[in-house]
Amino acid sequence: MGGEEVALLKLCEILAECALDNRYYILTLLRDDPVSVADIRRALIRAGVPKSYTTVRRYMESLKRTGLVEERRKHFFLTNLGTYIVTCLREMRQNVEVLNSRSGVMSLLTISCLPPRFMHSIRAIKHAEYVQDPFSFIAEFLMHIQRARERICVLSDRVSPRFNELIGGRVAEGVAYTGISGTESAEESREQLRRVAERMGLTPEEREEFWSRCCLRECDSVPLHIIVVDGRVAGINFPCRDGRVSLNGAFMSSEREFVEWAEEILDYYRKRSRAVQLV
Repeated sequence: MGGEEVALLKLCEILAECALDNRYYILTLLRDDPVSVADIRRALIRAGVPKSYTTVRRYMESLKRTGLVEERRKHFFLTNLGTYIVTCLREMRQNVEVLNSRSGVMSLLTISCLPPRFMHSIRAIKHAEYVQDPFSFIAEFLMHIQRARERICVLSDRVSPRFNELIGGRVAEGVAYTGISGTESAEESREQLRRVAERMGLTPEEREEFWSRCCLRECDSVPLHIIVVDGRVAGINFPCRDGRVSLNGAFMSSEREFVEWAEEILDYYRKRSRAVQLV
């Protein structure tokens, strides 16, 4: 048996232990302070699950054998493994609840495009409105872009000429723009923004300021779309099951958790992209 199989068996053992009567609840009691068997027994009684001292002691010995807790001076502490497992299970429960509540919508889409670290916080979409009509989604964000005061950030495989026209106008008005797209689209955006700047008849100083507010980056793979305006409203849409990326199935929200999640994903792709020379 290889190392991977051994690790998987150990993980299965841990999860099976946590699924037994009251084990997860007991682990959560240890998150803040060490507790004794008597403390745990009283907490179980208050929770409506009366257990004998002997039974609770048996629970704790089982958790010790699995490596989730350790005992010192008749008090139990979470081990590092226990702390990690409790944290993961809490996050997993929240994420599963959100995915189940959105199962009708998400059955049409796939989250496989998300880097693994962001799957752990997909519960952020619980705050978002699902916009099935792409025209409504586009209209809503065009409004936000028109009202932007500081910055507009976009992650997209391709950016349309019309969108670049709008962005160019906002950049000329003092709004910063970061656009991350596929290599071919990034080159197209650069040329389109150049034409926008030329048509505006900007002075050399104004043109220099224009380009200083633009940041175009190219990325080999852009599997989903994200728009964030002023760090206050964000939109995300996932690809369909067949891999197509479209504006169907978009989530949008101004809730802080959702916006921060979108910005973290944007930053992930920004760090893995290359700057496009603008001038």
